Amino acid sequence: MYNFQKRDKIKRIIYSWPMFAFALFFIFWLGVKVFVVYKSERLSRANRDKAEEERQSLEEDYTAINSEIQFLKTEKGIEKEIRDKFRVVKEGEQLAIIVNSDANRPGKTPTVKAETIWTKLMSLLSLLNFKRD
Repeated sequence: MYNFQKRDKIKRIIYSWPMFAFALFFIFWLGVKVFVVYKSERLSRANRDKAEEERQSLEEDYTAINSEIQFLKTEKGIEKEIRDKFRVVKEGEQLAIIVNSDANRPGKTPTVKAETIWTKLMSLLSLLNFKRD
Protein backbone atom coordinates (compact mmCIF):
# COMPACT_ATOMS: atom_id res chain seq x y z
CA MET A 1 0.00 0.00 0.00
CA TYR A 2 1.21 3.46 -0.94
CA ASN A 3 1.66 6.07 1.79
CA PHE A 4 -0.17 9.25 0.70
CA GLN A 5 1.01 11.14 3.76
CA LYS A 6 4.63 10.69 2.69
CA ARG A 7 3.72 11.96 -0.75
CA ASP A 8 2.13 15.08 0.74
CA LYS A 9 5.25 15.69 2.83
CA ILE A 10 7.50 15.53 -0.27
CA LYS A 11 5.08 17.78 -2.14
CA ARG A 12 5.16 20.29 0.72
CA ILE A 13 9.00 20.32 0.67
CA ILE A 14 9.22 20.70 -3.11
CA TYR A 15 6.68 23.55 -3.21
CA SER A 16 8.06 25.36 -0.17
CA TRP A 17 9.46 28.93 -0.23
CA PRO A 18 13.11 27.87 0.38
CA MET A 19 12.98 25.49 -2.60
CA PHE A 20 11.36 28.22 -4.71
CA ALA A 21 14.11 30.66 -3.69
CA PHE A 22 16.75 28.03 -4.46
CA ALA A 23 15.21 27.40 -7.89
CA LEU A 24 15.18 31.15 -8.65
CA PHE A 25 18.79 31.47 -7.52
CA PHE A 26 19.79 28.48 -9.68
CA ILE A 27 18.03 29.93 -12.74
CA PHE A 28 19.67 33.33 -12.16
CA TRP A 29 23.11 31.71 -11.73
CA LEU A 30 22.60 29.67 -14.89
CA GLY A 31 21.57 32.81 -16.80
CA VAL A 32 24.71 34.64 -15.67
CA LYS A 33 26.88 31.74 -16.81
CA VAL A 34 25.15 31.64 -20.19
CA PHE A 35 25.67 35.39 -20.60
CA VAL A 36 29.39 35.03 -19.78
CA VAL A 37 29.74 32.28 -22.39
CA TYR A 38 27.83 34.44 -24.90
CA LYS A 39 30.17 37.40 -24.34
CA SER A 40 33.18 35.12 -24.68
CA GLU A 41 31.84 33.72 -27.93
CA ARG A 42 31.27 37.22 -29.34
CA LEU A 43 34.80 38.26 -28.41
CA SER A 44 36.21 35.10 -29.96
CA ARG A 45 34.24 35.70 -33.15
CA ALA A 46 35.49 39.31 -33.36
CA ASN A 47 39.08 38.15 -32.82
CA ARG A 48 38.66 35.45 -35.45
CA ASP A 49 37.30 37.97 -37.98
CA LYS A 50 40.17 40.35 -37.24
CA ALA A 51 42.70 37.54 -37.64
CA GLU A 52 41.08 36.50 -40.92
CA GLU A 53 41.33 40.06 -42.27
CA GLU A 54 44.96 40.26 -41.21
CA ARG A 55 45.66 36.89 -42.85
CA GLN A 56 44.11 38.07 -46.11
CA SER A 57 46.14 41.27 -45.96
CA LEU A 58 49.32 39.29 -45.36
CA GLU A 59 48.49 36.96 -48.25
CA GLU A 60 48.04 39.96 -50.55
CA ASP A 61 51.37 41.39 -49.38
CA TYR A 62 52.97 37.99 -49.91
CA THR A 63 51.71 37.71 -53.47
CA ALA A 64 52.78 41.31 -54.23
CA ILE A 65 56.26 40.69 -52.84
CA ASN A 66 56.55 37.40 -54.71
CA SER A 67 55.56 39.06 -57.99
CA GLU A 68 58.11 41.82 -57.32
CA ILE A 69 60.79 39.20 -56.61
CA GLN A 70 59.92 37.36 -59.80
CA PHE A 71 60.12 40.65 -61.73
CA LEU A 72 63.49 41.47 -60.16
CA LYS A 73 64.84 38.05 -61.21
CA THR A 74 64.43 39.07 -64.86
CA GLU A 75 66.94 41.16 -66.79
CA LYS A 76 64.33 43.88 -67.37
CA GLY A 77 63.52 44.05 -63.64
CA ILE A 78 67.18 44.37 -62.65
CA GLU A 79 67.68 47.14 -65.19
CA LYS A 80 64.60 49.05 -64.06
CA GLU A 81 65.61 48.85 -60.39
CA ILE A 82 69.14 50.05 -61.12
CA ARG A 83 67.80 52.94 -63.20
CA ASP A 84 65.33 53.96 -60.49
CA LYS A 85 67.74 53.78 -57.56
CA PHE A 86 70.96 55.09 -59.06
CA ARG A 87 69.71 57.25 -61.96
CA VAL A 88 72.01 55.68 -64.48
CA VAL A 89 71.59 55.44 -68.23
CA LYS A 90 72.91 53.09 -70.84
CA GLU A 91 75.66 54.16 -73.13
CA GLY A 92 74.26 56.48 -75.78
CA GLU A 93 71.14 57.43 -73.75
CA GLN A 94 70.51 60.74 -72.07
CA LEU A 95 68.74 61.53 -68.82
CA ALA A 96 66.57 64.61 -68.32
CA ILE A 97 65.46 65.67 -64.84
CA ILE A 98 62.57 68.15 -64.74
CA VAL A 99 62.46 70.31 -61.64
CA ASN A 100 59.30 72.19 -60.56
CA SER A 101 57.34 71.50 -63.72
CA ASP A 102 54.19 73.37 -62.58
CA ALA A 103 55.96 76.72 -62.25
CA ASN A 104 57.44 76.49 -65.76
CA ARG A 105 54.16 75.60 -67.47
CA PRO A 106 53.15 78.23 -70.10
CA GLY A 107 50.07 80.26 -69.35
CA LYS A 108 50.41 79.81 -65.65
CA THR A 109 51.61 82.73 -63.62
CA PRO A 110 53.14 82.14 -60.23
CA THR A 111 51.04 83.45 -57.38
CA VAL A 112 52.63 85.58 -54.71
CA LYS A 113 50.87 85.93 -51.40
CA ALA A 114 50.94 89.49 -50.16
CA GLU A 115 51.72 89.67 -46.48
CA THR A 116 50.93 92.65 -44.35
CA ILE A 117 52.88 93.71 -41.30
CA TRP A 118 50.06 92.42 -39.11
CA THR A 119 50.18 88.88 -40.60
CA LYS A 120 53.96 88.80 -40.32
CA LEU A 121 53.72 89.85 -36.66
CA MET A 122 51.05 87.24 -35.94
CA SER A 123 53.08 84.48 -37.61
CA LEU A 124 56.15 85.55 -35.62
CA LEU A 125 54.15 85.46 -32.38
CA SER A 126 52.75 82.04 -33.23
CA LEU A 127 56.26 80.79 -33.88
CA LEU A 128 57.33 82.06 -30.48
CA ASN A 129 54.33 80.29 -28.98
CA PHE A 130 53.09 83.53 -27.46
CA LYS A 131 49.84 83.13 -25.51
CA ARG A 132 47.55 85.89 -24.34
CA ASP A 133 45.84 85.67 -20.93
